[in-house]
Amino acid sequence: MSEQSDLRWAEGDPAHLLEEGMSYVRAWARAQQAATSLKDGLASLGRAETMPYLRADVNEFGAGFVELGRVSPETAALIAHALEQLAIDERRDECAA
Repeated sequence: MSEQSDLRWAEGDPAHLLEEGMSYVRAWARAQQAATSLKDGLASLGRAETMPYLRADVNEFGAGFVELGRVSPETAALIAHALEQLAIDERRDECAA
């Protein structure tokens, strides 16, 4: 996949008018699965309501994306901490291998 097509999820407006032949449903379903996983992860931490604007969408090019929306500074810090922990765990796994 080219670098330009990798960024198609970031380009384009949300799809309001659908173009025949585009796989909007499949792309939206993948985005919805990711959004649900994120909601479930937040719920497991007792923070299910910290991302009220979280939703799946698809753009005019048929690329799915997850709209995170506005979040509080505490939620942003929680996400940053989780990513830092993931990076630490991955480095630990690489060293153990």
